[in-house]
Amino acid sequence: MSVVLFGYSTISFLYLSSSGARVAVTPNRAVDDQVLQYSWAVKAGTPNDRCVQAGFVASAFIQAKDERNYRAWSGIRDNECKAAGIAQ
Repeated sequence: MSVVLFGYSTISFLYLSSSGARVAVTPNRAVDDQVLQYSWAVKAGTPNDRCVQAGFVASAFIQAKDERNYRAWSGIRDNECKAAGIAQ
């Protein structure tokens, strides 16, 4: 599962870093989109879904250079993954 999470976060990073002039706008939109997807995973997903989506949110925050929220979401990811039985 961590390989899948790493792969998706790498793809997200490559997409955001290649967006050129939209860099100032895209990270906030990317963060908002990832938080929304995490909310959906909480409502209707499995523990694995919540783990993966929390990792995507953390990745979006680090790409937006928001270290405070990255640390907070890394903690949420760790808790979600622990609940899903996925080792970090």
